[in-house]
Amino acid sequence: MLSCMSDGTAAPTSRGTAAGIRPVSPLTPDEQERLRVAFARLRPRSESIADLVASQLLDGGDTGYDLHRPERIVEVRVSIRDHIRRGIDRLSGEAADTGRAVDLWRETGRRRAQQGVPMPLVLATYNFGTRLMWEGLLEIGEELDIEDHLLLRAGRVLWSGLDIQIQVLRESYRREELARERRDPARVNEILDGLLRGRAAEPDFAAQAREVLGMTADSPLLVVVWLPTELTASADLAHERLQDAGYLSYWRRHGAHVLGLIPDAGDGDRARAALARSMRGRVGTARSRDGLNGLLDAQQSALAAADSVARDSDAVVDITERLPEALMAANPALTSLLIEETLRPLLGLNGSTRDVLLETLVAVVRHGGSATYAAEDLVCHRNTVIYRVKRIEELTGRSLDDPRDRLLLSLAAIATRAGRVGPDDDAL
Repeated sequence: MLSCMSDGTAAPTSRGTAAGIRPVSPLTPDEQERLRVAFARLRPRSESIADLVASQLLDGGDTGYDLHRPERIVEVRVSIRDHIRRGIDRLSGEAADTGRAVDLWRETGRRRAQQGVPMPLVLATYNFGTRLMWEGLLEIGEELDIEDHLLLRAGRVLWSGLDIQIQVLRESYRREELARERRDPARVNEILDGLLRGRAAEPDFAAQAREVLGMTADSPLLVVVWLPTELTASADLAHERLQDAGYLSYWRRHGAHVLGLIPDAGDGDRARAALARSMRGRVGTARSRDGLNGLLDAQQSALAAADSVARDSDAVVDITERLPEALMAANPALTSLLIEETLRPLLGLNGSTRDVLLETLVAVVRHGGSATYAAEDLVCHRNTVIYRVKRIEELTGRSLDDPRDRLLLSLAAIATRAGRVGPDDDAL
């Protein structure tokens, strides 16, 4: 839950630099190891500590915020257990990824603001958790016969770490609070319309957009394009699921598709999982590493990703997973020509034979031409794969040993399996 420096001393904070506090000498390797062992002994207590902290937050009284829905209770308990476990792991030297810890604190601050939990109660909960860890450490110190001066150093690590945590959490909470105060549907729609017209290049408008959307200048942005199965489909459920996962999101219908913006979504995996649980139809995503400035390019990439999925499918895909399919979907005429020039004789076979040969072609290409590994995927004998490859090469007049032929066959197979067949190819 808290952080410390690798040498066992507390990270510099307002408490550590206050007037009248003398600098402390670095811990010896033996002292560091003794404290590391003491912190590690806290690990079996992590769940009981987390449950006590969660109870304080959930029993905080009727203050108008909604934490008593079953899914909220589960989220709170999981989040607090994650905080406590990660904190103990860091203090005991089992984890050193400060960036992930900071992301967790920011996410918690944003989420508690979204849920309307009063900041004083959030801070009281963090203080309570730190006090429980400190009391547990004192008990362990007695068991391990750790000197008082070392326990005081451990206490400094705990409370200095709390200072850092609260600072990050407070900033995230306040940023979300300000964004929520200034946000209204009409204003959001006005901002989204401006962004879709390319106004992110205007410094003043971009600053207004970031303020309304709760973003910073360097906030990464996940852009979503949804091709719903029904014209009247709403993104309300996706918005709610994303909020439960700790993400803000903004939605606007734009022509035949629905555009979504999700700031600070990290690598996008958790956001895509939330979308998959709440949306019917084809959904594409793309990251804009330039924030709002790259929105239009990311929108086109996300649209290409969504359009690369077979019609009547329910799927959430990122453009990085669908680059070949997206490139071919962008030019149906050339894709049809590619299929005709490479696979037409194969596609003219009866259904079962055609499907088996296509499946074999994809497996062989995936494994760099290895019949052995392809056979493992296909659950058949290696010789069977070799026979099928010869049949494919005879039908198409192309060789899988030739790099260019292998590329053409691979792309054509991908296009065919994705249903990318031109209007004149229905007989294939």
